[in-house]
Amino acid sequence: MAPRANWKGFLKIGELSCPVALYTVASTSERIAFHTINRATGHRVHRAFVDSDSGKPVEKDDQVKGFEIGSGEYVVLEPDEIAAAVPESDKTLSVSAFIGCADVDDVYFDKPYYLAPPDKHAEEAFGLIREGMRRKKVAAIAQTVLFRRIRT
Repeated sequence: MAPRANWKGFLKIGELSCPVALYTVASTSERIAFHTINRATGHRVHRAFVDSDSGKPVEKDDQVKGFEIGSGEYVVLEPDEIAAAVPESDKTLSVSAFIGCADVDDVYFDKPYYLAPPDKHAEEAFGLIREGMRRKKVAAIAQTVLFRRIRT
């Protein structure tokens, strides 16, 4: 099966822009997933959120996120407040600088990804960028909104 892109957007270097796709180096798509089963009936068990004081189930519409500021004291955040805090994505991976490959700290290699052209039309432009970086032995420092967070 062909790898599936985690993200698609544009690589932007100054005024140059090229479509790209981001792929995870180590795929988790073939990972085995287990379900929790009731040993007595063989039926699947479902998770329910319950009130810590009353022990009664809490309906989805009555659940909100909260940040604990003291023992048992919370600041409640409504879904629209949380959504407003998520940065908006323009699907652009903006390159701000280039550094020597030897200067890249190992801390940035915790979860490796790679960029590739998403289709035949982008192969030439992407290939020129990749070849130029290879010849100069540089890595790009870029920023984008990825998985609802600003990433560098």
